[in-house]
Amino acid sequence: MIPFVRRADGVHLAMSAGERGMLTSLTEQLRQVLDGDLSADPVAERMFPDAYPDDDDASAEFRKYTQSDLLTQKTTNATTVHEWLTGTRDGALGAEDEQAWLRTLTDLRLTIADRLGIVDAGDEERSVAADSGVGLRDVYDWLGYVQEHLITTMTGGA
Repeated sequence: MIPFVRRADGVHLAMSAGERGMLTSLTEQLRQVLDGDLSADPVAERMFPDAYPDDDDASAEFRKYTQSDLLTQKTTNATTVHEWLTGTRDGALGAEDEQAWLRTLTDLRLTIADRLGIVDAGDEERSVAADSGVGLRDVYDWLGYVQEHLITTMTGGA
């Protein structure tokens, strides 16, 4: 499985139909999370962390001026990735597309990490030991591979 390939005109999507289907579903789910009530979803703390964890007033002020724009950007990024996965966009990824992919993959991993209870590297190791089959942890790891492969491909290492 090679998710991306570099050609003379840039980076191209090279996922299998199954991989595209999996990532399309995950991206749609991410868009549902972003369109939903984030105040009721603990993943919001991971995607929109406090800028000033020791100062509630400063954090509220910061969030007031930034969260809407961040939410719009995350939604736009997820939509961009969805369009590439479903064939609405084709050809080589542009610089903005590459960044949208990287950011969406990060948001997907943050969301899944929250669902798995992964906060740090120790939690990640415990999650591996506790997972006894193909599941959400495998998806989390696969997304990390896709993200790493995209970076390697973008920088000319693949």
